[in-house]
Formats: sequence, C-alpha cells, structure tokens
Amino acid sequence: MSATSFEMPRRASRADGVARAVEQRITEDDLAPGFRLGTRAELVASLGVAPSTVSEAIKLLEDRGRVTTKTGPGGGVFVAEPGVTIRLARSIMSVTGSASEVADALEVRNVLEPAVIINAAETTHSGKDLEGLIHAMSALRAAANTAEFFRTNLEFHGEVAQLCSNDVLRKMYTALLEIVQSHEPRLAFRSDQDQAMVNARRVQVHQDIADAIATGDVPAARKAAQVHGKQLVPHGQGTSRPA
Repeated sequence: MSATSFEMPRRASRADGVARAVEQRITEDDLAPGFRLGTRAELVASLGVAPSTVSEAIKLLEDRGRVTTKTGPGGGVFVAEPGVTIRLARSIMSVTGSASEVADALEVRNVLEPAVIINAAETTHSGKDLEGLIHAMSALRAAANTAEFFRTNLEFHGEVAQLCSNDVLRKMYTALLEIVQSHEPRLAFRSDQDQAMVNARRVQVHQDIADAIATGDVPAARKAAQVHGKQLVPHGQGTSRPA
C-alpha cells in the first residue's frame, strides 16, 4: 500500500487529531466500507506519530463506528460500515452551504447546544479528557481579532461536544458545527457596540461553561447554557446568532 497523506487538525489531543485526520480522509474521499487504510505500522509511518498514538486513535475510531480492525495475513485497519448516526451526520452535511443553509445550521445548533453542554457536565471526565477544552478556552481568551475569536469560539464548542457522552447528540451537533466552520462565516459588530466589553462577556460565559463541565456542576452548566443562549451576536448579512 502506498503512503497516504493526512491533514492533521490544529486542536485537540494528538490521538483525537489523528482520528479526525483519518475521518476526514474517509469522508472527503468517500471511502467505501471495507477499504483498507493500512496496517498499524503503515499508519504510524504515514501519519508521523508514535505507535501508541495510532493505537489510541484506532480505539477512538472503533468507538465512533468509523473503522474495524482485522488481524492475520491481509489484516489491518478498514473503513467500517457506517451506523445510523453516521449516516444521519452525512445527510446533514449534504447541504450546499449557502448563506441561508449555514444560518439554518446555526439555528439547529443553538437548539442542541444546551443539551450538549449539560450532558458534558453530567459525564465524568479525567484530566486528560479535559485537555482539549482547556486549550480551546485559552485560545478563545487569547483571540486577537474578531475573525479569530469566532473561529476559536466554534473550536471551543467542538471540544465541548467531544465531552458529550450521548453519541447521537454529539455527532449531530458536530456535523452542524462543521457546516458552519467549513464556510468561514463572517462576524461583525454593530457600530453601537463596545467590542472589548462584548468580548469580555463572551469569554466569561464560555469560561463558566468550561468550569461547570470540568467540575461536573450540572446546575451551573444549565445556567451557563441559558446565559450563553441569550448572548446574540451579529452574523452574516444583518442577522443575529448566539455566540
């Protein structure tokens, strides 16, 4: 098998980054169930990461129903037959990405978001599980301009989704985030808004969400989700969307 090129994401743990790179290739190349991605050794070589990282990534992908593994001659890692939740995510991702459809994706995302945040707080996490969320929160806090703030905001919510234990909810929500991220929506302030003050409020509510999830404080998560849902920001051509 020839070496395969993978595009590594900029965020999340190393193993999760590897898993996402493999998932991206499966999706973008429309690889059929049964397609052989390679042996563990071949994936280590093509991805340029440690064997332990590849093993952890394969476990993540197996848990998500994206790959299966076979041992013995001709064995390796293969694209799995997609489950119902993955087929649902793919159907969601089939939208064209027009301005109205991206806006629709945001509206559905906003409906699902409180459930994702509360479920993440209800789920027990290790310190390692929370590394991606902590990194995303730091990036959000350090955002130097409006475009970077909105990008890191979406990445933060992507990390929250990874901490959601409801598989169907997580995949639906993540698919909606990917629609928005893939079309790089613009964010602008109204002339009467104090940008520094607005950003400070947004940072604080996201910190409240992160803290509630990290401590497993479900009432605090519910309250932070409610506050977050009330924060409206200008989006696109004159419409407002929650942060």
